[in-house]
Amino acid sequence: MPLVRVTQGILKGAICEGIGKYVAFKGIPYAKPPVGNLRFKAPEPPEAWEGERDATEHGPVCPQYNERMNRIDAGSEDCLYLNVFTKNLSPPRPLPVLVWIHGGGFYTGSGNSDYYGPDFFLEHDVILVTFNYRLEVFGFLCLDTEEVPGNAGLKDQVMALKWVKNNIAAFGGDSNNITIFGCSAGSTATSYHLVSKMSEGLFNKAICQSGVCLNEWSYNIYAKQRAFQLGKLLGKETEDVHELLEFLKNVPTLSLVNVELPRIESDHADITDSILFGPVIEKSHLRIEKFVTEAPPDILNRGNLAKVPIILGYTSGEGIEIARKLQYTLGFMSQAGSVVPRELKMKWASEKVKDADQRIRIHYFGGREITMDSIQEVANLESDKLFVFNIIRFARYFSRRTSMPVYLYKFDVESERNYTKKTYKMEALKGVCHADDLPYQFNVTNIDIPLSEESKRIIRRFTKLWCNFAKTGNPTPTEGEDKWEPFTDTERNCYIIGNHSLKCARNVDEKNNSFWEIIYGEQ
Repeated sequence: MPLVRVTQGILKGAICEGIGKYVAFKGIPYAKPPVGNLRFKAPEPPEAWEGERDATEHGPVCPQYNERMNRIDAGSEDCLYLNVFTKNLSPPRPLPVLVWIHGGGFYTGSGNSDYYGPDFFLEHDVILVTFNYRLEVFGFLCLDTEEVPGNAGLKDQVMALKWVKNNIAAFGGDSNNITIFGCSAGSTATSYHLVSKMSEGLFNKAICQSGVCLNEWSYNIYAKQRAFQLGKLLGKETEDVHELLEFLKNVPTLSLVNVELPRIESDHADITDSILFGPVIEKSHLRIEKFVTEAPPDILNRGNLAKVPIILGYTSGEGIEIARKLQYTLGFMSQAGSVVPRELKMKWASEKVKDADQRIRIHYFGGREITMDSIQEVANLESDKLFVFNIIRFARYFSRRTSMPVYLYKFDVESERNYTKKTYKMEALKGVCHADDLPYQFNVTNIDIPLSEESKRIIRRFTKLWCNFAKTGNPTPTEGEDKWEPFTDTERNCYIIGNHSLKCARNVDEKNNSFWEIIYGEQ
């Protein structure tokens, strides 16, 4: 059994036979268990152990509704564990490190290898690290107090990154060449690390797949109200934050999983209000270390960003994720103002909102009423409104403010591995659904997803781009592929990752993007 000494003690790993042979160290504690009095609080450093610690099994997942498997996973509140995968513990020179931040709307998911199997990445001589962080109420309860300011789940991620920085050399990794990456909520978290002082110096590159902190679903503006709603739902009606906290600290674990709360009554009702617990803008007056204290658009405008190379991009049919629920959102979408982004609704007068609402409906629906037959148009609208425009906007701001290389991509591969779109029964809609790029990066074993020779070829090509970037800061240093040119505000290069080709093009999806720049007043 392979042994490695880290700061806390000795770890005993396992040799695994997947698509190839590799070494795995699983269930490594990177923080003190956030249980008892530490529930909802920022994580504390991990404790040492005596002797050899068994690191052959994953640690418990955060208690959650497991959306992929459609079940409640009780897991444990003691869930702050990470996993290290490598093919070589003693490489001739330190290997680049990729740290994966899982997605799942901040309420579901884990770093476990049954979904995020490391096999495909390890073919390219890198180390892959995955981890759990606290979810839903455990990770994102916010009372605007020093005890519970919010963002515990993001602070867990910082603690995991500190652990990797301090210990990865023991596994043969290069602590000065760490790339963080994620998809969906994991992607927005990655982008938050680019703007947070807490994460400074903990990584050297970043990849954001299908989400950035400018996407309005990435931050919650009703967090404290949600906390009081939660108390009321569980039987505690109070207006005192300390009384509420004492109550919630003693609620049974599973009462805080898969929570359903009533709609917030607001003049700015928005489809993104359905994410009940997620990242928040912490109150700047609190005398604690804060993760983020300004709204993302303000941070990006000021240019307070990590000076590192980044890749960011989107799938060709992101909005399928939203359109699949049209039967439930149809009534809401018929209301005036519902198609206007929340960020704009909150700062504009009602007349301006009304005007923008009409222009958006004309652009996407030809001014026609939205019905169940409008599902493709709804998918197109939500792709741009909730994903693509703000991803490109982030690229523009980042390129302008940092002068670091920015690489933009559009993922347009469809094969038998596009599992999510099939599961949603949305095959009639155009494009690659949100998160359907993941089976081309990870060896999924908890769901039956075919692996043909054709998809193996696509997987090798796709993961090579990410690993090239992790190694050199350039995704296409090798000859023979169409060169992936950096994105700038003036030269808007985008790399189209397709079934049969990799192609660099300019001004991809320009018509819709220009439309949104006019709506936002950023043209």
